[in-house]
Amino acid sequence: MTKINGVDWFVLFLIILPLSISTFQRNSLWNSELELWKDCVKKSPQKERVYHNLGFAYYERGQWEEAQEAFEKALRLNPFYSLSRYNLGLVFHQKGFMEEAIDCYQKAIAFNPNHLDSFYNLGLALYQKGNFREAIKVYKKLIDLAPYYKNAHLSLGKAHKALKQWEEAISAFDQELKTHPDHLFAYVELGLIYEELRDAPKALSNFKRALRYPELPNTEEIKKKISLIEIAQRQPRGKAD
Repeated sequence: MTKINGVDWFVLFLIILPLSISTFQRNSLWNSELELWKDCVKKSPQKERVYHNLGFAYYERGQWEEAQEAFEKALRLNPFYSLSRYNLGLVFHQKGFMEEAIDCYQKAIAFNPNHLDSFYNLGLALYQKGNFREAIKVYKKLIDLAPYYKNAHLSLGKAHKALKQWEEAISAFDQELKTHPDHLFAYVELGLIYEELRDAPKALSNFKRALRYPELPNTEEIKKKISLIEIAQRQPRGKAD
């Protein structure tokens, strides 16, 4: 995996997607919402939905243990509650328990084969475990279901790139830009691949496109790469025979 200052670019932009939750118009602060669902649990202790939403409130506060307990309670009441299974997977993912997260995402997909976020985060967890080929399979399924799902092609490209499958990676990043033309990290990833392949013109072109976006992190690192490539291009090539 290509890193800049020791940080994989994948980690910089691929954050776990927000939890799914039952429809509920939230217009209160976290504390009041948490108290609301605690009260609902007291009044309706046999309803999985209230435990699910209590888990959501804990998750938003970063209280992983409490969120896990609430989602597990919801699942004891209804083992087929796919949203709670998915969200429990997110909790495990945040805690770094990848095997448990993967198991939850797979079960969520079994209960709801069209839940796109489960596919996305399953692929992410597999990627983070180094199971790049399995991640590729999952992302391809996601793309079959939703060709315009943001980051799907990008994530597929990252997995191919990790396996040094350059053509497939470039194709995936290009496809991400077709569906999301302003995806700055696709330009970064293309720049990194072309840099690896010693294709200076294409590396420069993509790095410079990425710099157009003010939200790009580590802009100085990209500028440094551009500068080094341009310096190398100005070096004499030696005498012709």
